Amino acid sequence: MPKKDTQDIPPSPTETGQPGAPASPPLPVVDVVVPVYSGLAETRACLKSVLIHRQSTPFELVVVNDASPEPEIIAYLEELAAGGSITLLSNEVNIGFVDSTNLGMMLHPDRDVVILNSDTEVSGDWLDRLRRAAASAPDIATVTPFSNSSTLTSYPRYMHANPLPADLDAVQLDDIFRGVNAGRYVEIPTAVGFCAYVTRRSIERVGYLDSLHFGQGYGEENDFSMRARAAGFRHLLAGDTFVFHQGGASFGGGASARSQAAQETLRRLHHDYEPLVQEHCSRDPERPLRRLVDIARLARSPAGRLLFITHRLGGGTEKHIRDLVLLLGDEWEILVLRPSGSGEVSLEWAREGEEFAAFFRLPGEYGELVAFLKAMRVSRVHVHHFVELPPETLELFSPAALGVPLDVTIHDYYTICPFTNLVDASGNYCAEPSLEGCDACFAARHPAGEEAPRRRRQRAARLLEAAERVFVPSQDTLGRMRRYFPKTNFLFMPHPEAETEPLTMPAPSGGEIKVLVLGELSPAKGLWLLEACAEDAAARDLPLEFRVLGRPLEHVRREPELPLSFSGPYDDSRLAGMIKHERPQIIFFPARWPETWSYTLSTAMRTGLPVAAPRLGAFPERLQDYPAAHLMDWDTGADRWNELFMSIPGTCQVSHES
Repeated sequence: MPKKDTQDIPPSPTETGQPGAPASPPLPVVDVVVPVYSGLAETRACLKSVLIHRQSTPFELVVVNDASPEPEIIAYLEELAAGGSITLLSNEVNIGFVDSTNLGMMLHPDRDVVILNSDTEVSGDWLDRLRRAAASAPDIATVTPFSNSSTLTSYPRYMHANPLPADLDAVQLDDIFRGVNAGRYVEIPTAVGFCAYVTRRSIERVGYLDSLHFGQGYGEENDFSMRARAAGFRHLLAGDTFVFHQGGASFGGGASARSQAAQETLRRLHHDYEPLVQEHCSRDPERPLRRLVDIARLARSPAGRLLFITHRLGGGTEKHIRDLVLLLGDEWEILVLRPSGSGEVSLEWAREGEEFAAFFRLPGEYGELVAFLKAMRVSRVHVHHFVELPPETLELFSPAALGVPLDVTIHDYYTICPFTNLVDASGNYCAEPSLEGCDACFAARHPAGEEAPRRRRQRAARLLEAAERVFVPSQDTLGRMRRYFPKTNFLFMPHPEAETEPLTMPAPSGGEIKVLVLGELSPAKGLWLLEACAEDAAARDLPLEFRVLGRPLEHVRREPELPLSFSGPYDDSRLAGMIKHERPQIIFFPARWPETWSYTLSTAMRTGLPVAAPRLGAFPERLQDYPAAHLMDWDTGADRWNELFMSIPGTCQVSHES
């Protein structure tokens, strides 16, 4: 066996204090009980972390070897015990996690106990902090720290099994918790068993863990907690302590089945357990403690800070932001501001695996928002959209507000028209009439909460002209925007995309020609045109089937009345696989507005299938080098589109029908 890595482990875990320190009454000894069965690497890391971090609280590390089947673990534990670093209890046969824990808890009937899983790692003066929480009131039964994987006390995402943040180790993260949440405790309905400080006074009243019902582990700490609650005790989360938890090593295989069985037993024994936990989760009183840690982590990050401003409507704008986060995430911390409803905006940390969100009411709390962004050292603002934000936001987020440069990306035409897509009341391209024509359209339709075109464009002009850069993804968008805002510094920049590799497509399905349409369909996206195509196909008995991967945003006729069907909403990550499953002959874009980019077009082009689209917006330029592109005027009738579909299969030539 390799030499033990215990040269930096103190010979006696109960040694405390510094030479010359004033004498004080000795603190009671605490037993740290670690049941061990398997997982040598995890066990070594756990025990070493307990032994190398000095505490003011004297403790004895009690390890219970539950008949481990791994000779390396047995040898390692015996070596530690021989050196006086641990007290080792060894079971001749495997008796299970709960009875093994009880053995450790019974060793010294006058001591508080910490139950610690063998796949955890502690940091700093962790035990001192847990003991202080336990001593904060006489009715405390248990104290649980934060962890990366501990349900009620999980960080950064609540009720998730999280990895450690990529830029921090467990010691650094615990140090942040200790600093920002010093002495902050939250009452929780139950201890979490990966690491639980248990007071002897509660054990004396309640008894030990229930091995009859929870012998192999899972649920025993919840049962103990419910019995303690019934006896008048409370349970705390120590907001100033973080303990890393790998998860799974303590129990080996079968964890999921044991967990499910434990939940059934808890329901039977404690009818109020689940309602109690659900009510607690809905309130999430731990949230402020997690937010303080989030803010501290943001403040200490060496990366630059970007503020993205956008809407909450999803779609291509949201995908573009996600792509930028992936591209920029190594060098920038990105905060995203968006409306959250009821006059509030949310400020979110866009890093994957984080849940940070703060809320501000605009315009009243604009000062607090700006102060927070300045404290976070935001160095650049990038506006992607401002629908549902107060109109004055256009001025509030000018470069003068934060004193940082401003960028804007144009995703649609909301700066020009409150209807976003440059469509008239029937959902067709409006051909961009004079300002008087736009005023007449606005007066007739009068969208709630929106400014008239003239005032809207004046505000937008101030924002765009103040921007250092205004990105447009297509030449078509560039030309349109320059007509309205000639003094703006527009930059043509196609949207960067993470996925560009071609897709391998199966052979098309036999029988009818399947025409596939991608995405949610509004009238502007071509919903009425698609319905008309299906009506024409039915009327003329054409062998055409129209299938939409998405849903309609207005009521339309469909199967069995027409050869038109919808898959319903889908996640972007599934789109390529769904296209393969459908095995279409053609992908059709029935848009009635000048699209600025279209991410679904990007996916369609990866298939190599024939693509039919209007000669409008970004479609002509993006499809000019695509070998199976078929373009027709945007106002072409349904019968002509159907004739095109009937002629496409088997061709691979670019066609531009008149």
